[in-house]
Amino acid sequence: MYRFLALGVLALLAACQPLPQPFQPSAQEKGAAVAMLPKDTHGVSILEISGLPSALSGPLRAAIAQRLRDEDIPAAVDIGHRGAFLLRGEASLTPLSPQEEEVQIAWFLVPPDGGDVRMINRRDAIPRGQAQNPTIPQLDRIARGVTTALVPMLNPTVAEAQGVRGVSVWGVDGAPGDGKLALKRALEFILRENGVPIVERDTPEALVVSGTVSLAKPVSGVQLIRLRWVLLMPDGSELGTVEQENQIPAGSLDNNWGEAAIFAAEGAFEGLAALLEKAPPLKPKS
Repeated sequence: MYRFLALGVLALLAACQPLPQPFQPSAQEKGAAVAMLPKDTHGVSILEISGLPSALSGPLRAAIAQRLRDEDIPAAVDIGHRGAFLLRGEASLTPLSPQEEEVQIAWFLVPPDGGDVRMINRRDAIPRGQAQNPTIPQLDRIARGVTTALVPMLNPTVAEAQGVRGVSVWGVDGAPGDGKLALKRALEFILRENGVPIVERDTPEALVVSGTVSLAKPVSGVQLIRLRWVLLMPDGSELGTVEQENQIPAGSLDNNWGEAAIFAAEGAFEGLAALLEKAPPLKPKS
């Protein structure tokens, strides 16, 4: 199984999400979140997330701990031992619109020996006020993104043992301005940041990603933009597609995409990660 980090929901070009239900952790989940870490194994102690309300910080830490335990990695909230990794977060909430705000969290993984600290950045757009009333799907999505990034860091042999496939980004058709090249480079960057090898177009056994952009005619100063990403197996069969759309100021991407390309790639990766999970791993070389 592939394990990838989803860096966040696209702020500018976000894919639609199903309406979540209010999160209410069960007594069993609360108890599991503070389980002691075995002293003979490297576990993870999840510390406080600064900058978040406790209504979001507590349930999110518990969700991350549970997902790590689901991966057979000992994890607990605030409780550890000398051999445990420490995971802490620094967060900020930024209004995006009257309906949405962005949760941005920088995660820092501190090894037991105090060596090099690894960092994970994640951004998620959530409905305004949801930070005070988090929901199960939102928490699960954020926790999944964090833990899929952590697993290879905690166990570097995972990717090697599973036979990780390389991905070739063929290009993006229909993008205005410098979007064709900017989106390709941005997606390659996001894939690499999440541990996905980028390979040449003619590499045997490589998966292929191609993109298409379409823009509707401007109406009252705005226009609808659609992005469609297709993930293909080496034989050309389709693993699946990821689609994004949103209203943008008319003509705002006619020249330089700038950060919009990164935002688009981050949003696309959320869906592509789920598709990459479905791809059969390469057979380990004998």
